Amino acid sequence: MTDPTFTADLEALTADIADSRATLVSAVQRLTDADLDRARRGGWPVRRVLEHVIQSEWLYATLVAHLQQRPVPERQNISCEGQPMDEILCLLDAGRTALLQALVGVQEDAFYDVQRLGHEEYSVLSVLENVANHDREHAAQVTATASAA
Repeated sequence: MTDPTFTADLEALTADIADSRATLVSAVQRLTDADLDRARRGGWPVRRVLEHVIQSEWLYATLVAHLQQRPVPERQNISCEGQPMDEILCLLDAGRTALLQALVGVQEDAFYDVQRLGHEEYSVLSVLENVANHDREHAAQVTATASAA
């Protein structure tokens, strides 16, 4: 029998990653293609920030699959260089789809089990928390960059 805490934690984190992604997409959709190349002094252009988010999402999907001892999703070389806004949004969506597919059928033990990978330790729960925080962090960065330039 599934612990109700597990179900509640999974639902809350799934909602949180959806909300944080909606915040990021909303920030991006306010921009034009020309805005993608704006950068604050000493910072990445918006385009590079989004590329980083997309690449990280694929790494998160790989990590979630690995933590469950499942095959990792196949990812392509991802570059936003020269890509229009609509294509970048599609790349964001593809990364999120890979993460959600890696999460399908997650079992309670794998969700909470903390495993060492290299010098870090992760559980599926902690990875999902990182995903939500990462999107929020970069949504704020995109907004600040677009308004400062």
